[in-house]
Amino acid sequence: MERRSNFDNLTIKTNNVSLVWKNVHGLAPENAAQKLDAAMLDWQSELTKTLKIWIDKGLDMTTGELILARANLGAIVESWLRFFFCVYYDDYIQKPKTNGTGRILEPDNMSFDDLKKLSIGILWDDNKSKDYLWINSIQYKRNAIHSFAYRDIGTPADFLDDIDRLYKFVDMILNRLPAIEEVIE
Repeated sequence: MERRSNFDNLTIKTNNVSLVWKNVHGLAPENAAQKLDAAMLDWQSELTKTLKIWIDKGLDMTTGELILARANLGAIVESWLRFFFCVYYDDYIQKPKTNGTGRILEPDNMSFDDLKKLSIGILWDDNKSKDYLWINSIQYKRNAIHSFAYRDIGTPADFLDDIDRLYKFVDMILNRLPAIEEVIE
């Protein structure tokens, strides 16, 4: 029997999250369920499947392809962070982030930067931890698509290393989710 690749496992895990968490009314707190209703988890699955384009191109990616690959990866990482805080919305709302006018920043509308900073002390220890630095790098390289100024986006080999790191990142998120599958019929 052929062993599944890390990418295949990631795709399966992402699809399972979409299926399990798309309608959790009655299983999760109602506020979290409402956030997850609007989460477009099927798009998270589609963006994950799209990574295969860049993985297959491998070291032969052009600069334009690498920029798009970085945007794809950044969107996936941001989506996982947003998903995590929507699952734990009731915990988040106990001590929410606010903007300058005192208005609550909702996790489903936060910027990548806000999500990254919010994760300090929850998903990683501080802004010097390996996970934080990786997320910071992903965000920086993703934002190259928005810029007219040069940004170092690394090489195709660096991107493939980041894909390998993505597998561990998603497992970290999944390992911190409540075991909702046990209560689904």
